[in-house]
Amino acid sequence: MRGRYLSVGSGYPRTSERRLESSALFCCVYYQYIPFMNDRSNRESNAELLRIICILFILLHHFCVHAFYPEVLQTDMNGQSWDSHLLLFFHAFFFIGVNCFILISGWFSIKPKWRSFFNLYLIYAFYNLLHPFRHVAKALMQGEGFVLPYPVQNIIARTLLPFSHGHLWFMDCYLGLFLMAPLLNAAVNYMNRQQHLLVLILLTVANVYFGDFWSMNLINASEGYSLANFVYLYLIGSYLHRYISLDTINRNRWRWFMAYCIFAVLWGICTMLSAYFNNGIGAILVQHWHAFAYNNPIILLTSVSFFLFMMSWHFKSRFINYIAASMLGVYMFQEKVIRYGLLVPFAHQFSPIVQLSLLLAVTVAFFIMAVGVDQIRILLTKPVWFIYNRYIEHWLSRISSKFRSI
Repeated sequence: MRGRYLSVGSGYPRTSERRLESSALFCCVYYQYIPFMNDRSNRESNAELLRIICILFILLHHFCVHAFYPEVLQTDMNGQSWDSHLLLFFHAFFFIGVNCFILISGWFSIKPKWRSFFNLYLIYAFYNLLHPFRHVAKALMQGEGFVLPYPVQNIIARTLLPFSHGHLWFMDCYLGLFLMAPLLNAAVNYMNRQQHLLVLILLTVANVYFGDFWSMNLINASEGYSLANFVYLYLIGSYLHRYISLDTINRNRWRWFMAYCIFAVLWGICTMLSAYFNNGIGAILVQHWHAFAYNNPIILLTSVSFFLFMMSWHFKSRFINYIAASMLGVYMFQEKVIRYGLLVPFAHQFSPIVQLSLLLAVTVAFFIMAVGVDQIRILLTKPVWFIYNRYIEHWLSRISSKFRSI
């Protein structure tokens, strides 16, 4: 996981050896400023491309419901133009980004290590630090001058304690999944196929039937915006990896894609029925249909189908693997920096075709910009990684070894 380190003596008898050690540490940081970058560069690119597509899907969904088409999120189509109807009907095709992202984690399994936790911490802290400046930019645009949204001490607290002050549901749930990963991995390794399948069936009853259909907080499902749904997806991903052969996945590639399309269209039909009909089957759907729930059964089936379709491709691309390392940073940038409200008046002054084109163009342009910002973050945090590699990692490793010896 750590790449290649130069072996250097621990003593400092001569200046030349100190220089050699400094050079070695610099090389370590330079080639390792993205943790696990070497692993990803050697990894097949199907999952890495899926990470990129997941973030693009999330961006497209957010720009759609928060800026260009807010009526879609409310499934309120009365008096709306044809492009709003179109986006609502086909929304399930890209409302699967979060689910597929967690399925990837389950497929490979999260292996909690200090480096990966520190990397997660740095990403969260960096974008928490940037967060106030979107308010500053708005104030400057409105001629109010340089105005911070909250006191400096709050900014420092949000930066140094990002997990407790970040207030992002995805990051909260992902942190919980990260911390639970050793327990989940141990359970997965202990269970046989029948036991694993039984656990998934029981969780489906709790998370989907009671959690989505009846809106019961049996396991705090919260329409899939929860740690419970992340654990459920993680176990699905691990089951697919352990018990569905690659030959089966590859052989049924286009069946997975067909299933993805069928389930996405079925979601659109159910959503349109719930939006337009208040009697008969429509009344039942209005009561029990939660269109934008990540534990919606059709959304789950759509997610799994698309995930298997993407995993059926096998290729390597260092460029894709490199860009994929910035995907969490792209997500954080759009959550912490972008103000969707600024686009609302701008987006609704064009014809439907132009507005749809703008939605796609803005999504792609923002994605490219966010990748660039995250590359700057990587450069700016290289000194922090130097300190971590030089001083911190050794002590954390000693702590871990003591726990392992218990």
